Amino acid sequence: MGCRDLGIVHRELQHRTCIEIPANSPPCTVIIPPGVLMEDGVSEDEAVTTALANNSAFQTTLEQLRMAGGDVLQSELLANPQVLIYFPVGIKQGQYTIYGPIESYLMRPSRVKIANREFRRVGDQLVQNGLTLVRDVRNAYTDLSLAHEQQAWAAEAVELRTRISEITTKRLEDGDISELETLAARVDLLNSQAAAGIQEQNVKLVNHRLAMLMGIPWNEETLKTDGLQLPTPPSLSREDLVLCALQYRPDFQSANWAVAAAAERERLSRWLFFRMDAALDIRSDKEIANGVRVGPGMRFDLPIFNRNQGGVVRAGAERLAAMHARDTIRDQIVMDVRTAHDQLQQAEQNYTIVRDKVMPAIQDAVEIANKGFTDGGTDYLLILQTTTQYLDARLRLITQVAAMRRAMADLERGVGCCLEAIRD
Repeated sequence: MGCRDLGIVHRELQHRTCIEIPANSPPCTVIIPPGVLMEDGVSEDEAVTTALANNSAFQTTLEQLRMAGGDVLQSELLANPQVLIYFPVGIKQGQYTIYGPIESYLMRPSRVKIANREFRRVGDQLVQNGLTLVRDVRNAYTDLSLAHEQQAWAAEAVELRTRISEITTKRLEDGDISELETLAARVDLLNSQAAAGIQEQNVKLVNHRLAMLMGIPWNEETLKTDGLQLPTPPSLSREDLVLCALQYRPDFQSANWAVAAAAERERLSRWLFFRMDAALDIRSDKEIANGVRVGPGMRFDLPIFNRNQGGVVRAGAERLAAMHARDTIRDQIVMDVRTAHDQLQQAEQNYTIVRDKVMPAIQDAVEIANKGFTDGGTDYLLILQTTTQYLDARLRLITQVAAMRRAMADLERGVGCCLEAIRD
């Protein structure tokens, strides 16, 4: 029998993402999952859940599974019998012949196998599409959280520049510095205020992208996030993650189903020329007692010229192409996992260096420079330099956290499941 489990994509995504996923929304409808309130902010998992239920592009691809299910149903059906009727006209006696296609019954198991494997191929590919959507939502969520952090960073920069400008103004009044140094402080303050305005607009732009991926582009309010939190690095080595990916990645499983379907198609192609019908002939005959003569028969093609030679060659080429496509996906999986793992390690190392070495040194330098400038013993250029270094280090710190989160999202998509599930 055919396999038409339309809930396979939903269950697989729920298992692989470790997130409760609500039912898909019908057209022109938006489903907000229970417990999600846009006004008080959304977590990353809530954003993923909302996207899987509402993203229009993903919902469009899900209909491919219903199409494949229709192909499975069609493969289970036998060909209809044919009836040939000669009407009794003049001296011509009435004749009725019923043809039953034998090859339809004989080839039905192979056709069902092909349709089932195609159904599984489509299902696994849709699961991969869902994992790609999850990755995109996580990255967009990270971008929005980073934009909020950058907005706060810009506000902090304005506050620092304002304090410096106030100090320079006071020292100018006391005659300790020239007006040129005061103008430089004012320019720095104006630049920081302009940068803060740019960051405010950037938050809105990134928010639009996340809302679109979540399937709620009508939402005009800026989504609140939980902020940039450090991800938990995977406990497995890079090569162990590659092996897990070759086992878990749904697109690789989809490629295996494609090879299996192509192999069955090639086997079936060697018999597609075969046509045989069982016949039952019924005709009028007044010379016998009941007036009806019934006789069985058979109709079939003689495979003298056409034995589907071209179809066999094509089916063999399609099987080889499917195998090469599977190898391509395998190589892509290896590259995806290794690249994401290396990016995660690099971002983690950069974050550790900035947090443990750069930030403490810069904070000490800023405190010393600010104290000296307030007391009148430090030049403004040194204040400007240390303040700029502090702000740059703060920005690098949050940027590396965002890079770690993006690499983690890419790694989970590369492996094909939530890394928490592998740890468990």
